[in-house]
Amino acid sequence: MKTTETFSCMGTTFSVEASNGLELRQWIREREGKYSRFIIDSELSRLNHLPVSKEWIPISKEFYDILWLTVSYMTTTDGLFNPFLGQQLISLGYGESFYECNNGASEQIRVTQPIDESPFLFHSKQSMIKKLHDVYVDLGGFVKGWSVDKAYGMAIGDERFIDGGGDLRFSLKKPIVIGVINPFHFESDLIQLKMSTGAMATSSVMHRRWETKNGEVHHHLLHGHTGMNPRSDVVQVTVLASTVREAEVYAKVLCMMDAEAAESWMKKKRLSIAAIIITKDRKVRITKNIYKYCEGVETAWS
Repeated sequence: MKTTETFSCMGTTFSVEASNGLELRQWIREREGKYSRFIIDSELSRLNHLPVSKEWIPISKEFYDILWLTVSYMTTTDGLFNPFLGQQLISLGYGESFYECNNGASEQIRVTQPIDESPFLFHSKQSMIKKLHDVYVDLGGFVKGWSVDKAYGMAIGDERFIDGGGDLRFSLKKPIVIGVINPFHFESDLIQLKMSTGAMATSSVMHRRWETKNGEVHHHLLHGHTGMNPRSDVVQVTVLASTVREAEVYAKVLCMMDAEAAESWMKKKRLSIAAIIITKDRKVRITKNIYKYCEGVETAWS
């Protein structure tokens, strides 16, 4: 029998529809406990506070696999996706969970320049790494999308629907309407997609914003090369892909460049993802392959 579990986790609201929803709820919350930088005794926090060393550090197999994946995406995105900017986020005032953020760094920390290579050396046969650079890992949205993918694979039932704050993975008997939020009016949908199965994620510079004590406004998206908020004409990107983690990575990356450059970059990389790009001047750009992932598209704007 399918049940629906709705709960707060990873700084957002999850909704899980499956026959084993309660089991998945517990599993997702355990992932937060292991990989959140806001939990002082998480496996990720312990790694962040370790010094640079030539010694091998034993970590869980799951954590090893996640870090390996993030480094792989860092390579394929030319370093634009960079999960090693925790120090930079803290320096900008995002040192605590967003809803507890006090607009100032939560701790004194030495900020280093962003790196363009893996800060870890991975052991080829065991779940061990060497910490080669002084970085703070911030898995944030990536581990949320990864958790949605994993929970979807674990879900039991003819119909499965996992929603991690807009990171979606689902398989249904009949198509439903999936709304893409209007970044200028959060209470309404800008686009509606007709889908029965899929994986998607949305990233926006209009969400998770804060003002520091000196009056500067920042948001949670950092450019992988600079460690600062990117400057572009894009305010929101929704990506449809084969997995949520892939959609989440590319939604972030495409927010870092102007809309025309984003489309050219996707073509250059020969990406199979579909994207819905919304710009500051309220224009919508939808890649031509959108119907590979959905059965219908309706937009409130042209």
